[in-house]
Amino acid sequence: MPSTKLYRFTHRLFNRLISCFILTSISVISLQVSADNSQSEDIGAIESQIINKVIAAYGGDALINAAALKITDYNKGPWPGESEIPGVPEIWRINEELTIDYSTKRKSLLSYRVPRTTIDLEKWIHDGTTTIMYDILHNKYSVENWADFHRLGASVERSSDTLQARRLHYDVKEADYLGDEYYRGIPHQKLAVTLKSGAQFTYFVDKETGVIRKIRREHPNIDLLYIFANHQKVDDLLFAADLNFFVDGNLRLTSVKRALETNPDLELAFEGFKDYTPWGETIDRSMLRAEKLADGVYQAGKGRSMTVFIEQSGHFTAVGSADALSENFAAIAAFTDINKPINEFIVTHHHNANLRGLEQALELGAKLVVAASHKPSIMASLSGNWSDDDVIEITDRHAYSLGNIELYDIATAHAQHYLLVYLPAARMVIAEDHYVTDLKTAKPRVYHDMVRFARALDALALDVQSLIDIRGWRKFSLDEFKAWTQSFEIKGCPKNMHICANG
Repeated sequence: MPSTKLYRFTHRLFNRLISCFILTSISVISLQVSADNSQSEDIGAIESQIINKVIAAYGGDALINAAALKITDYNKGPWPGESEIPGVPEIWRINEELTIDYSTKRKSLLSYRVPRTTIDLEKWIHDGTTTIMYDILHNKYSVENWADFHRLGASVERSSDTLQARRLHYDVKEADYLGDEYYRGIPHQKLAVTLKSGAQFTYFVDKETGVIRKIRREHPNIDLLYIFANHQKVDDLLFAADLNFFVDGNLRLTSVKRALETNPDLELAFEGFKDYTPWGETIDRSMLRAEKLADGVYQAGKGRSMTVFIEQSGHFTAVGSADALSENFAAIAAFTDINKPINEFIVTHHHNANLRGLEQALELGAKLVVAASHKPSIMASLSGNWSDDDVIEITDRHAYSLGNIELYDIATAHAQHYLLVYLPAARMVIAEDHYVTDLKTAKPRVYHDMVRFARALDALALDVQSLIDIRGWRKFSLDEFKAWTQSFEIKGCPKNMHICANG
């Protein structure tokens, strides 16, 4: 990789040389596009010209005929609405290394993530048929066949201008030239592309060099923008050493380290771990279902959109996911044959998933029960004309009785103010996002967040027999929960893992 001074010195010369290369390569690559892309007859002349120019800029034959590539993408950035207090974004670090073996349709993804108080270190291997995820910190594995060749590492591929250029050769279904637009004072050709998968992107291509400077992704309700800079060459391939990713105009990720490898070590990339054991049998959450948790306590939902309904005198109180509240409530009504309204909906904390769909609760006639510190962000998230009359505000750090429910405002690693739901009659704690697992019977992975939750729960000295996390179907006993959290050990980066060596 050239030094910064050398790169600056050669940048303009490189642009001129690449332009000459485009002119001499365009006819050859045009033939290759026609031969390899069955949809090429649907692409117009100017669109084909732009595509050919991009492919030439990124390596031409070396790009489209590459047998294997490795993309290194280390980044960090703000995740708004996910921190322990409203208004201050959580900063996540994500280091990922994706190896693609095009010749055998295999992928390997080494992933290291640093959210909040814990770390995740995983290796995903798709061998062409099966995908296995190895949890390196816990010596466990699971089969994850949803992560097929196309899905595994898809975010890394979208963030790579080199791989985006390659897909212009192999994956284009439709293309439409939208005219020119200036970027940094230089004219860029806008190319709207629909891929075979149906995904839509608009590429901003330097009119002279064919380099991709920006990509806008067409996505329902949000605007996703990738900006590429500091282009460098490895062997004959071009790649952007810098990336900034924006969501609705706000920075979400910025690159820390980016690299491209043309001859990766495939034996190392696809080497698994022979001494690992499976996590265990999992619960199927794909279908809508309803269950009774205790007398007068019911749960319904599918996926992660699950809600718990607590029967009161003359009404229900709900807690959990609001984005499928109407559907889940209908499932409970059919399951119980009880015809009562929802009078209260408890918003346990302020994170994005907990704010989605709250209008459904209000439209069903429920008041929102919120911690005082979360009220401003919760009200700001609502669409429509709602007022303080639609909210029950709990004073920070004060306990609150709501019919047969006791609410406690506790501090966890997840949220500085968190409303814990306790049902004295059932001796049950109901929480959200703190200890969910899909494992049927095996010991789940224990996070530092879970340990701190256990300490906060222990400080309340409640008479607890069982615990439920709203987003899962698994019920724990308090003895199980204590045994798991008390045996927790803080994990660190293994000595042989460079991806997490800097913590």
